[in-house]
Amino acid sequence: MEPGEYVVDTDDDDPDLAVVVSNREEPISEVTVSDPESDRTVAADNPAYDPSTPAVTVAFVESGLNRRWPEWTEASPAALYEGATDHDVKLYTFPEARLRTLTGQQAAVMLAEETVDLTALEERLAEAGWQVEPGEQLITVTKHDEEYRIYKTGDVDGTGQLRTPLTNLVEEYST
Repeated sequence: MEPGEYVVDTDDDDPDLAVVVSNREEPISEVTVSDPESDRTVAADNPAYDPSTPAVTVAFVESGLNRRWPEWTEASPAALYEGATDHDVKLYTFPEARLRTLTGQQAAVMLAEETVDLTALEERLAEAGWQVEPGEQLITVTKHDEEYRIYKTGDVDGTGQLRTPLTNLVEEYST
């Protein structure tokens, strides 16, 4: 795995998108975890994996890179580790065999699916008197005979006087 590649943790049932920032080429038995109060190795935290498996360091996109270093996508793959460190992005080291590489298109789909917290938005709209019909990929909302569809990507379909305030509200729930 090379810096800049998108990956997910295969041991996680609902994995978050991550980016490889360093392929350490050291076995997980020789790399300590990121906890400064511990000298545990990555192998100790991953007993199901061969201790000689190479260690790979990643940063999570949404919770780390996008929040702490929004310009990370402009950096070269070789500069990701240093840039993430300079911007205090929390890094995680995994056994290489625990990660699965994604294509750019697969990563884009994952990012699009996670842009709006639809559950929280549904609750807020219901409290504000909107009729809400939840769905997996979108919610349909109605108020004053105006109907709108709100997608996980943050896109809002529909026209009417409430479109602008609704779009502004959707932006508040973007992650």
